[in-house]
Amino acid sequence: MIVLPARNEGPRVGRVVAEVRRLLPGVPVVVVENGSIDDTAAAAARAGAVVLRSGPGYARALRAGFLYALDAGAPWVVQMDADEQHPAAALPALLRALDHADLVVGSRFVGAPGYRVPVHRRTAIGALAALASVCAGQRLFDVTSGLRAWRPEALAALTDDYPEDIADANLLVRAVRRGLRVHEVSVPMRARSGGRSMHAGPASVLFALRMMVLTAREGLGPRRLLLGGSPATARPAPLEFSHRSLP
Repeated sequence: MIVLPARNEGPRVGRVVAEVRRLLPGVPVVVVENGSIDDTAAAAARAGAVVLRSGPGYARALRAGFLYALDAGAPWVVQMDADEQHPAAALPALLRALDHADLVVGSRFVGAPGYRVPVHRRTAIGALAALASVCAGQRLFDVTSGLRAWRPEALAALTDDYPEDIADANLLVRAVRRGLRVHEVSVPMRARSGGRSMHAGPASVLFALRMMVLTAREGLGPRRLLLGGSPATARPAPLEFSHRSLP
């Protein structure tokens, strides 16, 4: 199942849903609208998505989508953004990587980078990634990527106390420290085709500072291995889909 949080993405979300449905026909696409003042919900529904609504905030939208996917018994869940940055063509690679991971991150900073991330943003993400790597005890690169593939048991291990407002680097640290295997694969992403990023403007500074505090706080807590084994040794079973069904 594909989960797309979306706020004021009316001009773009329909194209994202259509792109995913062309690549993975029959896979449910769920758009979680969270506080839009445009036609995001209507555009998503016209494109064939299931539309949910959540409280304001990216993390709340994700949690609502994840709980819906778990209730539906989805064999895997992919979260992606509704602003056309994440190419649907990358999804098969993420799903294949779930054969040896619990959580797979589509990374701008492993392999081919795709569009050029502005220097100030790349510097900030690099600093946050360094902090997250220390807190997790594992090298992490793209800690703010919104393109992630999940095994359902990994989601179930995190949704009970899922973060209320921020779920980026802090959630990756939490996942590693709870014994989940986190892997990154290279995804050449695209620049936003329009709209406004939640990381833009003066509020982005406060957002970054809060994310660093929450990430550090995750690193201070005790490790809790929820799925058995350890991040270095856990070997998940093969997923229930056939690779022959993927492009």
